[in-house]
Amino acid sequence: MAITTAFIMMGGFFMVGLYVAGALGVLSLVMMHFFSESPLWNIMGNKAWETNTNFILIAVPLFLLMGELMLRSGMGERMYTAVSRWISFLPGGLIHTNIASCAIFAACSGSSVATSATISRVSLPTFRSRGYNERLVIGSLAAGGTLGILIPPSIGLIVYGVLVEESIGRLYLAGFVPGIMLAVMMIVMIIGASILFPSIAPKEPSASWRDKFIGLFSMIPVLLIIAVVLGSIYQGWATPTEAAAFGVTGALVLALINNSGPAIAGWFLHLLPSSGSQTGFIGQLQERYPATDGLMRESITSNFDMIKDSILSTVRTSSMIMLIVVSAFTLSFAFARLGISHDISQWIIGADLTSTQLVIVLVIFYLLLGTFMESFAMLVTTVPILAPALTATGVDLVWFGIIMVILVEAALISPPEGINLYVLHGVRRDVQAEMAEASGAAEEVGTITDVYIGVLPFMGVMAAAIVLLIIFPDIALWLPNLVKGAR
Repeated sequence: MAITTAFIMMGGFFMVGLYVAGALGVLSLVMMHFFSESPLWNIMGNKAWETNTNFILIAVPLFLLMGELMLRSGMGERMYTAVSRWISFLPGGLIHTNIASCAIFAACSGSSVATSATISRVSLPTFRSRGYNERLVIGSLAAGGTLGILIPPSIGLIVYGVLVEESIGRLYLAGFVPGIMLAVMMIVMIIGASILFPSIAPKEPSASWRDKFIGLFSMIPVLLIIAVVLGSIYQGWATPTEAAAFGVTGALVLALINNSGPAIAGWFLHLLPSSGSQTGFIGQLQERYPATDGLMRESITSNFDMIKDSILSTVRTSSMIMLIVVSAFTLSFAFARLGISHDISQWIIGADLTSTQLVIVLVIFYLLLGTFMESFAMLVTTVPILAPALTATGVDLVWFGIIMVILVEAALISPPEGINLYVLHGVRRDVQAEMAEASGAAEEVGTITDVYIGVLPFMGVMAAAIVLLIIFPDIALWLPNLVKGAR
């Protein structure tokens, strides 16, 4: 009775569009009130305190802040330009740059939404002006953005690790090879589509070797942040939370330097003598970068606005995530107290499925669930319930975590609920309006259907990646077993 009531209520709450945190919290209260003699509200404060003081979960807002600083400082835009010079020669042109740039940016931000917003804002005007097939472009941006929760550092893997009490470092190592494999599979799919249908992507002119190598300098800040964050985790110098703090510090310093470049150059050059044999060269530089109070004030104002906007955006996103996590842990406690988790686990074990059969059933279940349920809610509401059954049937939780994250990625771009689709459609409408205003022409109005169609080939690629992971588990387990030792 309790299980049936719980799932009917949960389905009803989500179908009517109730906020995820509210749905989970109300369900917890109702279940504990009617099916238990222990009032849940007596432990609500304790569950909220335990969740919000979890040291590992502190990494979530820190990684979000790091991504926001990179987004608003222009590092993402320069990285995109540099990457495009190296891979635009492939059939498909700049579409490959979306996947490669999203994969690189994902290794810094850990957030799919931040990755999609950054790369799409930079790239969409270029694609529209060059005549690319917009559906495939939008699909590549949506799918590329999802790499942010698979390629470390990943917020999704942190939350999954906390839910199943698994090593975050081992999960990060397990995400590397599948993440790179998925990005390569997407690029191969784009190459195949461009060869079969040449009109979807015009041939791009090759960049000179000089421009290619100069562009690599703009990649240095991004690579430094990746090295600091991931290197400190894998070398055992820092926990994921401490590494995220290092990453935020590095991103802030680099963002300040980037925004204050002209003012810093002017201040430094003003200290140099401009007489003698150096007059011509130094004088020209001093004229180009004047050390004026106005320039310094402008730089300070710009940096203040950048930091303020980054912090506000981080607070909004992390508050939403943490509220959902608190509600999910409360619901997990309620299900455990009422015996629902144990009953579900026993029912799955009683079905006498092998570990592979169980994973295949769950893959189908999650693909269907992702069509109407928000991805993060899907993760936090189901994993605590299923974890005991997965452990009892011998499923490796690290291996299943990578499959789970890919399924969550698919939910992010799965019509009609996928959040990345709506983020991209919103950015696309903004770009259309800006380009129409600049050119004086009528605004081209695209629909969300274009986005739905564009992501379908990439969802097929994700399905193929899951099949490969099920057939060859070592794709995910080889690296963590090599570094951390087999279990």
